Amino acid sequence: MSTSDARGGLRSRASTTVLGAVSAATDRLAGIGLPEARALGATAEEIARETSASKYVVDGRFVNLDPPAPPAGLPVGAIGDMVRRVGHPSRRIPVRRPDFAAQPRPLAATWLGHATALVELDGVRILTDPVFSRRASPSQHVGPARMHAAPIGVADLPPVDVVLISHDHYDHLDTASVIELARTHPGATFVCPLGVGAHLRAWGIGAERIRLADWHGEVHSAGIRFVAVPARHFSGRGLERNNTLWASWAAIGPQHRMFFSGDTGFSESFDDVGAAHGPFHLTLIAIGAYDPLWADIHVNPEEALTIHRMLTRETEALLLPLHWGTFNLARHKWGEPAARLSHAAQGRPGQSAADIVIPQPGGDIDVTHRTGTALIAPDWWKESA
Repeated sequence: MSTSDARGGLRSRASTTVLGAVSAATDRLAGIGLPEARALGATAEEIARETSASKYVVDGRFVNLDPPAPPAGLPVGAIGDMVRRVGHPSRRIPVRRPDFAAQPRPLAATWLGHATALVELDGVRILTDPVFSRRASPSQHVGPARMHAAPIGVADLPPVDVVLISHDHYDHLDTASVIELARTHPGATFVCPLGVGAHLRAWGIGAERIRLADWHGEVHSAGIRFVAVPARHFSGRGLERNNTLWASWAAIGPQHRMFFSGDTGFSESFDDVGAAHGPFHLTLIAIGAYDPLWADIHVNPEEALTIHRMLTRETEALLLPLHWGTFNLARHKWGEPAARLSHAAQGRPGQSAADIVIPQPGGDIDVTHRTGTALIAPDWWKESA
């Protein structure tokens, strides 16, 4: 064994020991009612040390390249709409327990709820925005709760090679999930935008396992090239906003290409992403939690389909929708995102719904062979809506 391999093994064991200590400390904090302090992540000073050199930082904050329109204020009744159960399903949401093969497939994806999916890309397993906790919140006592159980837990995942993070909002970056992933998947690296790495280090994840990128920057991990492209959104886990970066990701393997939107509003710049890094064979794009009040930072289903076609250049690619059906985060009805997406995919002359697939939680699609549990009952969501 080489000296570098030995050092790598020592770093891995040391990281696992630190993570165990962090996990134990987090449990003790939770026992006295203080898990929220840990969930906030890094301090502003720690984040600034990671982000200050970025050319996209203005007065200490990241700024959208396509600025959103200024908020017009909450209309009468909006808060009431948010707290009512309008976004809940009328019936139980069916959940499937995924069955992963021993070896990853050339191109496949399993939706695990909200923005969490396990993508198999050219033999590499990539987990997006891991949230396995019951609530998308710094506290497991208050905040948006799951409307369906997680199909599996972190311990039930097959070996994960890369954890791909889009930004630091609680419904995309969950403290307990990240700590457990790092502990139980010691070979996984964490690919994330600038500033998010400071949160990970605050939770005990070693810097050698973290890969950081600015907008238009790229990192390599497990033989895959990851390019961070500008999204139209914002960030923040406490009172501080926009001191960490948010991004969409292009994942480029030897044979296949995948796009992961994270959270974003619509932007014509995605056409440039398709030209520069596509055409993509699979896109994972958010379709839920949209609203006229924040139209510039969350796409609606029709915009998601437009972005998909910008990125894929009308090739035989698939869109797997994310960011709907798991947490109630907006005023639209529970099944509306899926219904609108399905209608939009069928609504153009000469087009069909063949370029979208809507799996139930835990459902999968093998893109290469056009097989998978997602095709067994493609309209499953209608029964729950």
